[in-house]
Amino acid sequence: MKKNILNLSLYTLLLTITILIAFAGCDTDEALNKTDFIGSYSVTEVCNGNNAGYTLTIADVEGSDNAVTITNLWDWEETINATISDNVITFPAQLADEITFAGSGELTGTTLVINYTAVDNIDTENCVATATR
Repeated sequence: MKKNILNLSLYTLLLTITILIAFAGCDTDEALNKTDFIGSYSVTEVCNGNNAGYTLTIADVEGSDNAVTITNLWDWEETINATISDNVITFPAQLADEITFAGSGELTGTTLVINYTAVDNIDTENCVATATR
């Protein structure tokens, strides 16, 4: 009987060690930082059913761990402020040349998908910009 208990304890110990080694070898998603977002992107965009293509740029804001700027979103040659948290970029409602932009996006690999609104005095456009580096 003691031999069976000893074998069971040894088996449990080996199983536990095997599981720990297996989990230690698993890849975990690393958190992204703002340097992963910085660069130029080719954009394919759909706003209220209309398609457009253009280039946008995300640039560093020096002295900040998570602040960046986005230039030419909506093919509008203006710059808006955004923040990065892991793989998400967010920009609260802000005015850029009489257009109010607000939205967020997620970076996966080299593709950034941004959902946002562009509002002027008359219209609101709901947009999805798929940006690829």
